[in-house]
Amino acid sequence: MGNSELNRRGVLGGALAGAFALLALPSVARAEGIQRVVCAGADVTEIVARLAGVSVIQGVDSTSKAPAEVTKLPSIGYLRQISVEGILSLKPDLLIANRDLGPPTAVEQLRSTGLRIEIVSFPLNGEGMAAKIKHVGALLGREKDAEALAATVSATMVDVAKRLDGITSHPKIGFIRSIDGGTPMAGGKMGLVDATYALAGGANAFGDFPLFKPVSREVLAATPPDFVLADSAVVANTGGAMAFLDQLGLTSAFAGKPDRLVETDLSTLFSFGPSAATQIQSLARRLHPDRFSG
Repeated sequence: MGNSELNRRGVLGGALAGAFALLALPSVARAEGIQRVVCAGADVTEIVARLAGVSVIQGVDSTSKAPAEVTKLPSIGYLRQISVEGILSLKPDLLIANRDLGPPTAVEQLRSTGLRIEIVSFPLNGEGMAAKIKHVGALLGREKDAEALAATVSATMVDVAKRLDGITSHPKIGFIRSIDGGTPMAGGKMGLVDATYALAGGANAFGDFPLFKPVSREVLAATPPDFVLADSAVVANTGGAMAFLDQLGLTSAFAGKPDRLVETDLSTLFSFGPSAATQIQSLARRLHPDRFSG
């Protein structure tokens, strides 16, 4: 065999090896050239912002509230009802979304344009949160940063699990989304909500109905939950903690128990993004203070 043939085979073999090496990588790892990202889902948006900065994000859905800077970005509509035209007008290289992206017809329409779409879907637990961060990090070519953030989230969730190991009580939590016209709107059985409660060592006080339902002050007063969970902004808009509890009819039931009203940012708590880990830890500490005393 002549030298020219050997050289030709060597070059061909090297090219094939390089091609196969590239193909062996998950498609999510080939992030070179991605400069413009659209995010759909509060968890995805927070992860992208933490790993690559807000500057790469061109638009977000209406559920994305953290970090605060993303609320100033162009909106692509509600997560389950995205605007095809709105997304395409932003000229993204990549759309990263969570499992609730919809409607399906809009997603298919976007795919037909050649836009790269990555749907992020992982279990609703500590391991899933860490895996999701690593996955998005690979999409963005930010693996090292993603490993560090995932490790922090994992450590927090492992700490919570260890402290709650063997608990025998699961305090009932009542999620109040809003007070509409004087009537509390309660959050019932939902996957993200129930998973959050379980990880924090609690249970759903309104688990007998799905999604949201008006609940009267009289019903709440007669069978008060152990804790009430509400968004900080909702409580503030009602006039503060005491006014909020009065609207719920729980002033007497919660008298002398200020810790029973849990105010937090629900847009991140129920998203299972990076911030959710510390929020779940805080909720667990509120529900089971004896497990966090040492």
